[in-house]
This record gives sequence, C-alpha cells and structure tokens, in this order.
Amino acid sequence: MYALAQIQPPPPPAWADPLVFLTGLGWVLLRTFLTFLVVFLIGLASIRVVDYITPGIREISLIRGNPVATGAFAAGFFIYLALGFVASMASPLPIGVETGVATLAVNPAVLIAYKLITLLAAVLLTYVFAAVYYRVLAKIEPFGLDLDDVDKEPIAVGVYLFGYLIFLGAAVYVALMLPTV
Repeated sequence: MYALAQIQPPPPPAWADPLVFLTGLGWVLLRTFLTFLVVFLIGLASIRVVDYITPGIREISLIRGNPVATGAFAAGFFIYLALGFVASMASPLPIGVETGVATLAVNPAVLIAYKLITLLAAVLLTYVFAAVYYRVLAKIEPFGLDLDDVDKEPIAVGVYLFGYLIFLGAAVYVALMLPTV
C-alpha cells in the first residue's frame, strides 16, 4: 500500500498551460494569414495564366460587367480560398515536438521553403493540366465538343473559371496538407 502512495501522476501536457496554448494558437493564426496572402496572390496570378494558356476563351474580359458570370467567378474564388484556408489551419505544424522536427535540428526556414516549393509545384501542375485540358477539348474536339464555345456566353466563362478555381483549390489543399518531413 505504501508503494502506491509514492506513485506520482504524470504531469499535465504542455498544451494545457494557457500561455503555451495561446502562443501556439498565435503562430497557427499568423501562419494561416500569411498562407492566405500567398494563396490569394497565387489565385490572381493563376487566373492570368489560364487566360493566357486558353487563347480561345477571353476569361476576364468576357465576365466583366455580367453579374451572373462575375458571381460564378467570385464563388469559385471563395471556394478556392476556403480550401487553402482549411489546409493551412489543418496541416501539421512544420515545427514542433509532435512532428519530431525539433529533434532533427532542421532550420524552420528550410521547412517553409520546402512547403512553398511544394505549393508552387502543385500550382504549376494545374497550369499544365489546364493547358492539356484546353488543347484536348478545344483543338481535338472529342465528342464534337469545342471548349472555345464557352467564349460565346459570359455565364459559361464564369462557370468555366469556377471549375478551374475548384481544381486549383484542391491542388493547393493537397500541397499544404503534405507533410514537410
């Protein structure tokens, strides 16, 4: 009975300390905000790239001034940003005891660079896929479909961009969720 009295309960986990919790939360929110800015800029640049690689579709100029087409584009952009936001909040922290990185003595800047390289590779891959997709549907015309027909109606262009932005968002989501190490 005396031996049981000497057993000490385990100490509470570090995250139970309010200061540790708030510091960790602050870093996650800062990382998420910075990731949001990067993802937002990537989205804007991607629209320009898609506009360039699909010469038969005048994406930006055609949806401008059409409320439904602009709404579809804006909705797609919100979904894209939401996927980036969720991935940034849910992805494993690149630095910490839980990931084992602290014991590896890895420079956090290297981990951030790896994450950015992964993100940019995923975005570049969406450009390649979009170009191939456009070439197949606009030039080869399988099943008699010509993707350039989208250019005839602003709403169709808005829906087309909506679809691309969801595709881009899925690629960004996966790139942000991949473990760094």
